[in-house]
Amino acid sequence: MTDAQSTQITKLEKLHAAWLPMVEFLFGSAAPDVKFDGFEVNNNIAKPVMLFESSNEPYRYKIQMPARSFTNDVMLLADVVQEMVRGLYPVGFKGNEDGNETTNLCEGSAIYGAITAIKQVFGDETVDSYLDTLRDQAFAYYDAFSYVATLLADDPQAIKKLRDLKPFLFEVQKSDFTIVKVEAEKKIQDVLLFTFRT
Repeated sequence: MTDAQSTQITKLEKLHAAWLPMVEFLFGSAAPDVKFDGFEVNNNIAKPVMLFESSNEPYRYKIQMPARSFTNDVMLLADVVQEMVRGLYPVGFKGNEDGNETTNLCEGSAIYGAITAIKQVFGDETVDSYLDTLRDQAFAYYDAFSYVATLLADDPQAIKKLRDLKPFLFEVQKSDFTIVKVEAEKKIQDVLLFTFRT
């Protein structure tokens, strides 16, 4: 590892330590058997990737960050916090299966966490700019975020309640909303539980 990479890893670890309390406050603690093994930096990827390398410990993971994230403090914070939220309920080791399907609820929550962090550090104007970019360049994420924001506006504890029942958020089903007494329109529930498509 070069000195530059070592410095980048240190920065990532500090961000992780600083933002973990907020992530857990919003969404609860990590699901059982989840183990976070730290960060790697990769020059050849465009967006962060979760690495699951053990079939024996399917929820043990590393976060691989793109080197380009370090060129923009807003992007870096957003990328780290999004992966931290996903790390509360990771899809896990899937072997040779194609794709790791999640729901709009999972991906919208990750963006919601990032937006919350951006707002605290950089303010409303940067949030507006980030959301405009998301809407233009990655509408599926923007759309998922919008539905999660609506859900949490009505009940700020909604995701924690759902995760108390189903720690892996992608396992949530429509009946779970009723079980944990989360009031949300049926249409919103349906959209949140759709498989996420980019």
